[in-house]
Amino acid sequence: MSEYPETMQIEPTNVCNFSCSMCLNSGFKDNSKFSLPLEIYQKIAEESFPSISRLVLYGMGEPLSHPNFIEMLQIARRYLPKNATIFFTTNGSLLNAEKIDFILKNRLVDEITFSCDALIESESNDHGHSREVQEVETNLLYLLNHELRSLVKIGISSVILKSNVNNLGKLVKKLSKYKVDYISLSHLFPYFEYLMDEVMFTMISKEALPILEEAGDNWKELVLGYTRELFAEQMQVSYKEIYTKSENIVQKQRPFSEKYKSLLNKAKKRDVLLNISLYDLEKEKIKRLYNLEHIFSELETKAKEKGIDLLLPDIVPIYAERECPYSSKETLVIRSDGETAPCFNYLWRHDTYLNSHSRSSSHFSLGSVMEKTIKEIWNDDSHQKSRNKKKKMNENFPYCGDCSLSSNNCFYAIEDTSDCWGNEPFCSECPYSVNLIKCLL
Repeated sequence: MSEYPETMQIEPTNVCNFSCSMCLNSGFKDNSKFSLPLEIYQKIAEESFPSISRLVLYGMGEPLSHPNFIEMLQIARRYLPKNATIFFTTNGSLLNAEKIDFILKNRLVDEITFSCDALIESESNDHGHSREVQEVETNLLYLLNHELRSLVKIGISSVILKSNVNNLGKLVKKLSKYKVDYISLSHLFPYFEYLMDEVMFTMISKEALPILEEAGDNWKELVLGYTRELFAEQMQVSYKEIYTKSENIVQKQRPFSEKYKSLLNKAKKRDVLLNISLYDLEKEKIKRLYNLEHIFSELETKAKEKGIDLLLPDIVPIYAERECPYSSKETLVIRSDGETAPCFNYLWRHDTYLNSHSRSSSHFSLGSVMEKTIKEIWNDDSHQKSRNKKKKMNENFPYCGDCSLSSNNCFYAIEDTSDCWGNEPFCSECPYSVNLIKCLL
């Protein structure tokens, strides 16, 4: 194994000049504001940058809110290998013409993504990056029309909401005129309960969903019937012990048991469970998701015609393809106070609302760069074992999306730091691992 990560994601600051309602920054539980001290960043750069291949500069906050962000780019370019890439994502409001000129003329970055949800007229921008739209658009166009534009890859990331899904076509059409290199669409991560209705995906896997749909609206009847038949079978066993003429007890047909066991066997062959509870709650939403598949297909056609890479999330996750993007890309994350984490999701304390339940997630620290070297943190024995296990997610981690217990107040899913197989941190309900929420790495 490499002594250093291949990719390093550093959060320059957790301060943001926006307060978007769907973003964790507008309501995360750690109220302290941090900007990574330049001397600490310099120390990290001297030790580890010569050994990494990609530097990602973003986290909870707006990177350009850091007072020394341009200097951070200069330091990175100085210490990184020549073929290494530098990437940051921004809301675009602070990336003005002066900064763009300096960055491009000094070749300080290889890729920039603008997080934009409000570049088109919409009936509702309540949950999008909706502030200072004109300023963001002005900065984006200046960058796209710059004489040195070819030196940098430029993308747009946008969040899919129920309230904006019908405007996605307009967004792709407009951005194709701008000639961005790619558009990355990601589903909403519901950090707040009131956003649950905006979610346009299900956590039920593609392997399990057809089996659940086979019973359709009859699951309550099926489960209740199976329970009654099971009870009757147990009663017959008891009666045989009490009565001597047990031969008079005739085994009856068990239609519910036969159907229920048939569906369970189908699930077993596909190596999945059946989250009947979640399906019963989401079956009307799932019908709408088939329309989203049609919208995605049209978007792909439009983007292909315009020569734009369109990066789409899954709508129904594929269990067989579950993968931790941070482990697969050998990534270490450093937050703005110097603490480290295995991924973006464990940077800061926050709540989530998935699988019809809430969950309180804590920061999971791998150590502080104030106290340890990057090499010590990355090569810690427990961290190495955890990374290796995540490279075979289905073999080593349960999946809550197909488990009815997770939708019914399961202790592990709601609050415990480990999952029911004893893994820490809790990764068994991660929407990033099933390509529902996009990691910008």
